[in-house]
Amino acid sequence: MKRFRRHGQESQRDRLKQELFHFTKTVEHGFPHQPSALGYSASLQLMAIGTRSGAIKLYGAPGVEFMGLHDENAAVTQVFFMPHQVELVTLLDDNSLHMWTLRGHKGLSELLEIGRFMLTGPPGAPPSVTRVTAVLAHSSGELLLLGTEGGHVFIVEVPGFRELEERNISLDQVTSSVPDDYIGRRNLEHVEALQENPINSNQVAIGYGRGLIVIWDLEQRHAIRHIPATQQLESMWWTEDGSSLLSSHSDGSYCCWPLRGEDENEAEEKSDTPYGHFPCKAITNIVQLPTAGGPPFLLFSGGMPRASYGDRHCITVIHSKTQVAFDFTSRIIDFFVIRDGPQHTGEPSALVVLVEEELVVIDLQTEGWPVIQTPYLVSLHSSAITCSHHVSAIPLKLWERIIAAGELQNTHYSKKPWPITGGQNLAPDPPQRDLLLTGHEDGTVRFWDASGICLYPLYKLSTAAVFHADADPNDNMSQSAEGEWPPFRKVGCFDPYSDDPRLGIQKIHLCKYSGYLTVAGTAGQILMLELNDEAAEQTVEAKVVDLLQGQEGFRWKGHTQLDVRVESVLFPAGFQPFTVVQCHPPAVVTALTLHSEWKLVAFGTSHGFGVYDYLQKNNVLVK
Repeated sequence: MKRFRRHGQESQRDRLKQELFHFTKTVEHGFPHQPSALGYSASLQLMAIGTRSGAIKLYGAPGVEFMGLHDENAAVTQVFFMPHQVELVTLLDDNSLHMWTLRGHKGLSELLEIGRFMLTGPPGAPPSVTRVTAVLAHSSGELLLLGTEGGHVFIVEVPGFRELEERNISLDQVTSSVPDDYIGRRNLEHVEALQENPINSNQVAIGYGRGLIVIWDLEQRHAIRHIPATQQLESMWWTEDGSSLLSSHSDGSYCCWPLRGEDENEAEEKSDTPYGHFPCKAITNIVQLPTAGGPPFLLFSGGMPRASYGDRHCITVIHSKTQVAFDFTSRIIDFFVIRDGPQHTGEPSALVVLVEEELVVIDLQTEGWPVIQTPYLVSLHSSAITCSHHVSAIPLKLWERIIAAGELQNTHYSKKPWPITGGQNLAPDPPQRDLLLTGHEDGTVRFWDASGICLYPLYKLSTAAVFHADADPNDNMSQSAEGEWPPFRKVGCFDPYSDDPRLGIQKIHLCKYSGYLTVAGTAGQILMLELNDEAAEQTVEAKVVDLLQGQEGFRWKGHTQLDVRVESVLFPAGFQPFTVVQCHPPAVVTALTLHSEWKLVAFGTSHGFGVYDYLQKNNVLVK
């Protein structure tokens, strides 16, 4: 009988387990790990990000997200949307090409892989002949042009991935059309870039690593022009009216090549080095876009003076007399510009930059070019996460007060709506309001809306102002000095360096009914905070709790405690500290809880625990 009952209990437990762990939806929050490629479709208003682990992620309007994973464990090196279609092509670093599409299924869309392809090349050819280095998705939507390491351009029909051998552009065909004096001086190297003429889809520019640019007629199958640039080529841009080509080079210069005369094969090389006479780093990507009445926008990545600013990750924007070098804290992967108007051919409206640790979007229409706050892909780890605390079913009043405090912090953001608007979020409104609080190494606590698909930042609390830390936080990161050259402006929130490791938050507890919050840190500090809708200047009372209770002969060899400021401090609206409990010795706080009805906070470290009455500001128990 006993055995039977135990068996029944076990099956019941198993059933419970199955019920508990039956997930129907999984959402990935935060920024993708190791992004490696960026693509954008102006017609679909969708952005694609590829990663080094072979994931492909699509983002549209907030809440519209798709994800696919290549079977190959290889990095995505390039992503291209086919013009005016719902297909996109990915190139992996194993040299394979993959085609993906968005398909409707039971009223919802899903991302599916519909084909894969590997260039084979002629029998016995070395691998460099078919190693793809540049891809052009032709505006017809039916062709892919693939430039290779060996200098050839292969033409492939899509979606079937059929190689059109008779239309391929071999290196021999190109060299036979180029003057002997140019070929004699150097080999052409790999195909670095491919660009289509915006006003004549039969013409493509092929840019070779050593600098030569050849304009090829796809119908007539011959070169109609060559541009003998002498510097190592990095990227090209064909201006919208088709009148000129821009080329950027490894020495930090760019050239504008006029194309008006058909026979002007010997165009003069007029190079411009935006950042000066000293050696500069390569300009890796260049874009020029017209405006309705005024001068064009010129945007490029790189080009910084090598000796002084070689370690900076910058994108420069020049328009009329305004020039700004946007300075990012991690390496730039790629960027694109969103444009207004019908067919998205109007004024440049936003610059979207993918860097290694975050996505930054800059409003190009508002004066001062402010940053637009991102509704998704927010870098959760802008400072390393040290702990988290989830609170569900937040009362509306507390929710509104937290949002109001957050809005006061966000006045430096652009008021423009999010510019990527593709798709429609079909998810119903969340049934309740959920908060996720993350504690960080730099002493901040960030409040996130965790109710829906997107993890959205609501408010940021900094505890550093309470203490005399090793270095005071510098709030003027984004302000560039007047007349500074290059005209740097820091953008983005990724800042992995902590001024003082003792500030790190280790435990968080929020009472959703009373609005009291307690946070505890690395150096034995426990802060009690309450929500205030207005800024207030106040002193913070500090109370030391001796967990050793006078034990003889103990020597603490860890870090020292943080010194609480004696003078009054102006705290902004939001959660404001009113008392600090300092454990002695100042070891990491390992446990924390709050009882707001009794006005008690309990805490523990590896040396003991205590209970503190934060209304009377007295110790209740120390053990």
